[in-house]
Amino acid sequence: MTEKPGRDPDVLTTAELAAKLGLSPQTVRRMAHAGQIPALKTGKDFRYSWEAVRQVLRQPHHQPGDTADDTNTQGAGHRAQQRARTGAQSAD
Repeated sequence: MTEKPGRDPDVLTTAELAAKLGLSPQTVRRMAHAGQIPALKTGKDFRYSWEAVRQVLRQPHHQPGDTADDTNTQGAGHRAQQRARTGAQSAD
């Protein structure tokens, strides 16, 4: 995969982030709109820092009312959280 000159490889488009996380672009946009992942709005779409997204998704996911010992990670981005924790990436 050839990158454009001068482009920061850490900054991803919605489609690129979705591919890395194994999610649909629509799910990634929903997560960005909901504030579940850090994103910078660029016109009608977003840009994402891969490292910032990985750090957020590595954090335990707690639902309101969960106790600190609760290990329930179900919810939006569960697969993405699992992949970020293991450092899984799509093949380049």
